[in-house]
Amino acid sequence: MARSRAPQDAVVVEEVMCAFCGGRGIDPFGIMSSLSRCCVCGGSGKVLVQVPHIPCAHCRATGAIKTLTCTVCAGKGVVPRPALPLVPCPICLGTGDDATAPAMGCLRCRGKGRVTGPQLPSGLEVAAVQRLRAGADGGPRAARRARRQE
Repeated sequence: MARSRAPQDAVVVEEVMCAFCGGRGIDPFGIMSSLSRCCVCGGSGKVLVQVPHIPCAHCRATGAIKTLTCTVCAGKGVVPRPALPLVPCPICLGTGDDATAPAMGCLRCRGKGRVTGPQLPSGLEVAAVQRLRAGADGGPRAARRARRQE
């Protein structure tokens, strides 16, 4: 892993293996063809990331959500580390996923799974997330169905 140093104003970057293609440089899913280049690293098998960084909680450091590049880390598998101290996100509980749509990143932590310091959500946010996790209200579709049946 090569590190680049620049003046104090600039960001320090590090070259790491591409998480999306696993360093092979080809499309891991073979959607276009089995020979097509990786859309994240451009076929090099390596990507530049900001130092310090942490694994992406949303894609579990794989760089992919289903067969698409992760929208949180852009397929790199890591995200820049936020300022310290870090605590698990109270909304997604550290998973980085939105409770209403698992393919989307949490809006509070931006899919990182961690937030800086004790950021407590409002009571309404907590109640809504708890209902969604418990399946009590069935989500927005169930509410629309109930209104139509009335």
